[in-house]
Amino acid sequence: MSAPRTDSALAPVSNVTRREVVVDAIRRALLSGELVPGQRVKEAPLAELLGVSRPTVREAIYQLVHEGSLVQTPYKGITVAEPSPQDLLDVAQVRVSLETLAALHLAEHPDGDGMTKLRAALKTHLDAIEAGDLVQVDLTHLDLHRTLWEASENQMLMRIWPLVESQIRMAMSLDQVTRSDLARDAELHRRLVDVIAGGDKAAITAEVREHIANSADEIVRLIEEGKSA
Repeated sequence: MSAPRTDSALAPVSNVTRREVVVDAIRRALLSGELVPGQRVKEAPLAELLGVSRPTVREAIYQLVHEGSLVQTPYKGITVAEPSPQDLLDVAQVRVSLETLAALHLAEHPDGDGMTKLRAALKTHLDAIEAGDLVQVDLTHLDLHRTLWEASENQMLMRIWPLVESQIRMAMSLDQVTRSDLARDAELHRRLVDVIAGGDKAAITAEVREHIANSADEIVRLIEEGKSA
C-alpha cells in the first residue's frame, strides 16, 4: 500500500477511540474508492498509515469482516468484498421490503419527530452535494437512509440495519452513476422524502421500490459493461 495522500482517509488517527476510528477510516476509504473490491487489506501497512497498533487494526478488520465489507479467505487473507450482480439484486430486494415498511410507518406520523429528522438528514445530504464533497455525499446519503430506518421506531429493523448498511456501502463504492450526476442524486432523494411526507401508501411503496431497484439495476449494468469492455 502506497504512502497516504494528503486528503487520504487512511491518515494517522487519535488513540482515544482507536478501533471505531480505524473502522470509520476504512469505511471512508471504501466509499472513496481508495480501497477497491478485491484489494488485499493487510494489517501492517494499515497500522503504519493510521498510526495505531496492529491489534487495533486487527479488531477493526474483524468487525468489518463480520459486517460483510471485508472478506476473509483461506490462503488469500483479507480482501475488500466483491459483491456479484446477483448479490446486489438480492440486497436490493430485501431493502425494498424493509425500507417500504419503515417509510409506511413514518408516513403515519407526518408531523412527528421522525419526519423532522428525515428532512434534516435530507438537508445535510443536499448541502454535501452542493459542496461537491463526494465522500461526504456518500456518508450523508447513507445517513439519510439510516435515519429513515431509525424513524420507523421498529427495533427489529434497527437490529438488521448494520448488516444491510455494509451492503449499501459496497454498492455505493461501485456506484458511478449518481457520483457523476449529483443533481440527479439530489432530485431522487428530494422526491423520496416528499412522497413519504405525502402519506399515500401506494405512492410510497412504488417510490421506495423504484428508488432502490433502479439504483441496483444501474450498478449491475456498470459491472456488466466493465466485464465486457
